[in-house]
Amino acid sequence: MENEIKLETNNLASQIKYIGALNGYTITKIKEEVNRKYNKTDSNRNLSNKFRNKTIRVNELVEILDILDYEIYIHKR
Repeated sequence: MENEIKLETNNLASQIKYIGALNGYTITKIKEEVNRKYNKTDSNRNLSNKFRNKTIRVNELVEILDILDYEIYIHKR
């Protein structure tokens, strides 16, 4: 697949920042767009804490990736 990235839990925040940068987004801009599109009020600090504590939910990751125009695919190793 073109532009395929394997996400890893150890550095998920860095990977999201990298994908965002490729698309002209900062974490702040990503969170603003998620809040606007999905009618949320979460803060950047809240998102940073979820990445650091590895407590981000799949639906939150899907929303972030939607903003960045990516999808999640699961395949057997």
